[in-house]
Amino acid sequence: MELLRCGAVLSMAARRSPTCGRKTSGPTRTVKVVVLGQAGVGKTAMTVRFVTKRFIGDYDPTLEAKYHHLEFVGDDLVQFEVLDTAGQEENSLAVEQKIRWGDAFIIVYSINDICSFDEVMRIKFLINHTKGPDTPVTLVANKRDLELDRMVARLDGEKMADTLGCSFSEITTKESYIEVARVFEGLYSKCKEQSQTKDIRRGSPRSSPKLSPRPHIRRVKNLLKSTAGKHLDVPSFGTNFC
Repeated sequence: MELLRCGAVLSMAARRSPTCGRKTSGPTRTVKVVVLGQAGVGKTAMTVRFVTKRFIGDYDPTLEAKYHHLEFVGDDLVQFEVLDTAGQEENSLAVEQKIRWGDAFIIVYSINDICSFDEVMRIKFLINHTKGPDTPVTLVANKRDLELDRMVARLDGEKMADTLGCSFSEITTKESYIEVARVFEGLYSKCKEQSQTKDIRRGSPRSSPKLSPRPHIRRVKNLLKSTAGKHLDVPSFGTNFC
């Protein structure tokens, strides 16, 4: 039996250097991801698969751990901080405390566990209540490799995601690292898109090239127009009106 230990995972992740030979489009970006769901749905296996590319089937499902992982998403070098929750909190306040920490969320259920699917709506409600309904969330149906034991149809998962207003993926952590990586990368892309949208709404200079003149500059211009052709001693303002 290979028992997962947080220190071992972090040391293995540190030996991987995604920056070698690649150029970034800017500074390293950080996103805090919280992985939520009932115990036994594969949250830790999925997180470790993303961080190390390895599948570990035997681990202590009651442990909670935080992982740091550098990964390129397009041209962006992203620092993923991933909180893998134990999934056994019965107290909603304990879950809300973890939700407050995160920027984005992955809700995991297992296709062979109907109870884990029933828990999805409660978790999404807590996210909406704590962070707001527009918070980036993706719903993940895990253990697709256990097709013969399936209790939750893919269509039901898609309908649930549509109802809750989040994206959806059905994956097999055991058999596909690529599917797992796409979940995290897609969630980062949603965070980035949302951040850019907020910048536009706030009138960020980076996203809004046309800026209204400052009131005192406008008054000076109006004064100059009204005195056109007249002799007027106007002091030198220079070029800086700040």
